[in-house]
Amino acid sequence: MFSTCGKLVLGSYFLIKMAESGSKKTEKRDESELDMPIWSVVSFDRCEASGLTYSEAAQKLAELDSQKVSGLCIITDEAASRVDA
Repeated sequence: MFSTCGKLVLGSYFLIKMAESGSKKTEKRDESELDMPIWSVVSFDRCEASGLTYSEAAQKLAELDSQKVSGLCIITDEAASRVDA
């Protein structure tokens, strides 16, 4: 439905733009940091692996734990870059 003064058309335009803007925010929220290759596994001794997704890091941690490596944890690559080797 169109209005001769354009208010309805403009109102619809802004509603569509707001909806598009909201969907972009939703898409960004769907991207999880857990799926990004930004995770490292560190031990008491050193950084054991980096550039992993969180799932890969958890697998690496389990593998190292089975090898009796001490002090394991998962942190971001950024934090791992500060770990003294």
